[in-house]
Amino acid sequence: MKIRPWFSLKQLSMLLFATVAVLQIPGSYAQKPAQGRGIALGTEKEIKQLPTKAKRYALIIGVDKYSDTQISTLGGATNDARSLADALTNLAGFPGDQVMLLSSDQPEERLPTRGNILRRLSNIASVIPADGLFVFAFAGHGLERGGQAFLLPTDAQVSDDVDLLEQTAVNVMTVKDRIRKAGVKQVVMILDACRNDPAGRANADNPLTQAYTKALNFDVRNREVSAFATLYATEVGHRAYEYKEKHQGYFTWALVEGLKGAAANDKGEVTLASLLQYLQQRVPKKVLIDLGAGKDQRPFAVVEGYRADELVLSAPGKQALATKPNADIAANGSASRSAESIGSNKMYESGGTLAGTVWTGENPTSGVYTVEFLPDGKLKYTISTGSVNGTWRQVGSAVHISIRGGYSVWDGTIDGMIMRGKGTNLEGESFDWTLMPKN
Repeated sequence: MKIRPWFSLKQLSMLLFATVAVLQIPGSYAQKPAQGRGIALGTEKEIKQLPTKAKRYALIIGVDKYSDTQISTLGGATNDARSLADALTNLAGFPGDQVMLLSSDQPEERLPTRGNILRRLSNIASVIPADGLFVFAFAGHGLERGGQAFLLPTDAQVSDDVDLLEQTAVNVMTVKDRIRKAGVKQVVMILDACRNDPAGRANADNPLTQAYTKALNFDVRNREVSAFATLYATEVGHRAYEYKEKHQGYFTWALVEGLKGAAANDKGEVTLASLLQYLQQRVPKKVLIDLGAGKDQRPFAVVEGYRADELVLSAPGKQALATKPNADIAANGSASRSAESIGSNKMYESGGTLAGTVWTGENPTSGVYTVEFLPDGKLKYTISTGSVNGTWRQVGSAVHISIRGGYSVWDGTIDGMIMRGKGTNLEGESFDWTLMPKN
């Protein structure tokens, strides 16, 4: 059966992204996809929600520098790891002390050596609960030898000798075995390890092979895990590229942008399905624009056991609304800082219309936020993690603001160059708010 490449969001609500190997799921349709991408129908017991925040753990690895001079240096893996770790703690609800970062810019005890990686993988078994979530992400070099896939830590020795690689690199099967032995039931793997050839010319391709995709598939049928998702920077037979301007890989850069809100649905939520769809659209387009014809990078994913269209990974839009605007703005003018640069806007004139003006406030939870009053009674509410839309109405000095279809409602008055009032949201919270014109 031929496999259609990708689907609309509506179809994604019925279908899950599947594996490059045969999927055998009880009570579901299984098929063998063509090389690179495929789909399979979901099961009736798909998981629709991640575990509570206290049960979320992650090991994030980024390797740019290698002690073996035969291995080419990378320029974005460390930044990839750091930005992803920050996104998990700031956007995806992971406790900061449960996100372990190993990267080339860290102190010795947190360098991405083979020993540190294996020790951290071993340690998770003693801390992560069986009903928890474990995220493993690797950005750096990877290679295949003898039909086996390896990730290259900073102290790896590159060779065609599989025995030497087993001693100095990290076999992907070892990663999977350590996770399986930990007994955790939800697993997310993120792999950005097929950039240039680690032992060849800096611009030589190092395509993803099926050795990786086979090694990183967990067996839901035999209850190795209840659900897993593996996100690959590129499809089988292709390589991933570095975004030189950002000093990151295109894949992880887009992944973090998606979690920040670029992949959000109309509810302000970033689901697994919406994130995958965003990556599929954004990465190939950006690579083609920046690097030109012949440069093709198409991320893909293997998902089993999750209801992808309902599994919320982050909710930047809802986070923007759930935070209470602070009643007071520091006298030193700290509110003049902007959560997001918003093009040109006109200055508010006392007694005039709000249309076309931008106002700013601050609260201790989300920091600085801005409210842009657009023509025709529309507005944009923005904090550092994203924006949501709303409406406004002005009658003289009285102002009524409704954000995200009435999720949060503010009523207040303009007094000279200060706007203040009371607000409520659907969480049952009441709060005071104060805004000042943004210069």
